[in-house]
Amino acid sequence: MNFMERLAQTMPAHVKPYTLEQMQDIHQRESKELGRRVDEQNQQTRVSKALGRSGIKKRHQCCSFDNFFIQNNGQQHAFNESKTLSEDLLNERACSGFVFAGTPGTGKNHLACAIANQMLQKKRSVVILTVAELMLKFRDTYRQGSTITETELFRFLSHVDLLVIDELGVQHNSNNERVIINRLIDERYTLEKPTGVITNLQSDELITTLGRAAIDRIMEDGKWITFKWPSFRANRKGAGYASRNVTK
Repeated sequence: MNFMERLAQTMPAHVKPYTLEQMQDIHQRESKELGRRVDEQNQQTRVSKALGRSGIKKRHQCCSFDNFFIQNNGQQHAFNESKTLSEDLLNERACSGFVFAGTPGTGKNHLACAIANQMLQKKRSVVILTVAELMLKFRDTYRQGSTITETELFRFLSHVDLLVIDELGVQHNSNNERVIINRLIDERYTLEKPTGVITNLQSDELITTLGRAAIDRIMEDGKWITFKWPSFRANRKGAGYASRNVTK
């Protein structure tokens, strides 16, 4: 009497044990699924290494809400709204993204990176890239010897917990750039993943650059915060906004 026959004798009459062929089929399917997961993880690791530390520059790796310098009501509003955004993202409340718009040196990157750094501390995946860096990464996938494919890069950027696209409007505004950025925003919207945009453009200029549909997707459950005060970099005297404590 073989193992399967002995097992059948010990089972209740209404329970039918798997046949050897069925057990082999289950094992093959489980092995295939495990292989798929390992392969997917390896792909994500390769892409993550190619992008570096989430794309956050050394200057912004220490940015937090505690060292954002507040001097006026507009900065206080931007600070409060950004804190709310961070809490929504960390608690997985509905948030389709944000637009930080305004002139250079007003703290857009500081607050975006404060959000990103908080998410990284909570083991969430974050990528911040300028449009130029984004396009370079996609172009690199086409060169011979590239360790990642365009499909793998697109999939990775579509699935990270937060993607922030910086310097939108500084780029050449080519059709290829618009297509890639719109594809990412659309796919992330479908996957319910938030997308952030940092730009110097006004609202009508941004709509012209990206298209109304892309902006509508980001703003469905997102926030538009306007930074319209003088540059910190131009006005600071001895101590910068990134080295000062918040004025409560």
